[in-house]
Amino acid sequence: MNHPQKKKRNDPLMPEDNVVDERHLVDLEDSAEISFEDRVNVYWMENKSFIAGCITVLLLVVVGYQSMRIFKDRAEAALQSEYATADSDETLAEFATDNSSKQIGGFAALSTADIAYSDEDYTKALEFYTLAAAALKEPTLAGRAQLGLAFANYQSGNTAEGLAKLNAITADSNLAEATRAEAAYHLAIEADSAGNSAEFESFAAQINNSPMAGQWQERLSYYQQQTQ
Repeated sequence: MNHPQKKKRNDPLMPEDNVVDERHLVDLEDSAEISFEDRVNVYWMENKSFIAGCITVLLLVVVGYQSMRIFKDRAEAALQSEYATADSDETLAEFATDNSSKQIGGFAALSTADIAYSDEDYTKALEFYTLAAAALKEPTLAGRAQLGLAFANYQSGNTAEGLAKLNAITADSNLAEATRAEAAYHLAIEADSAGNSAEFESFAAQINNSPMAGQWQERLSYYQQQTQ
C-alpha cells in the first residue's frame, strides 16, 4: 500500500536546496544588451526622489540669492537717493551720523568734515573725520580721512597728536602711496623747520622712492630750491 508522502516541513535554518529566489537573477546576455537610455531610465527610477530633492534645494538657493541681490540693489539705490537729497538740503551731517556704518555714510562724513575744516571748525571736522575713517575702506578715501584727522588735530593745537597721526600714515602700507607721500612731505617740512636734518632726509627719501608721489616730489624739489 502506497502511503501519500508526508509534506516535508520547511526548516527556516535549513532551506531546501531546490528553493531558488529568482527575483534578482538577470541573464548576463540580456544585461549586456541593455541600452544606455535604459540604464539612465533605471537610474532615474531608483533615484528620482533624491534627484528631485536636490533640484528643489538648488532652486531655492538660487531664488534666495537673487532675492537678496535685488533687495540689496534696491536698498543701495534708496540710500543714494537719500544722499542726494541730504546733499541738496545741506543735511549731510545728519545723513552721515544716521549711516555711519555704511560706505556712503562715510563719504558723507568726509564731505561734512572737509567743509567744517575749510570753515576752521576743527572740532566738527575732527568728529566727522573720525566717522569717515571708521567707515571708509577704499585706500584713497580712507587715507583722506586719516590725513584730515591729522591736520584737524594739528590745527586744533594738538600738535603732537597730529604729527603722530602723520607718522602712522607714512607707515601704513594699506593706504594709497600718494597719501603716504603727502604725509611724508609735511613731516619733512616739519623736520626741516625744527632743524632735524636726519628726519628730513628720511622722509625726503620715502617721497623720492615712491612711484606714485609725483606732485609731492615736485613740491619737495621746489622747497629744497627755495631753502638753499
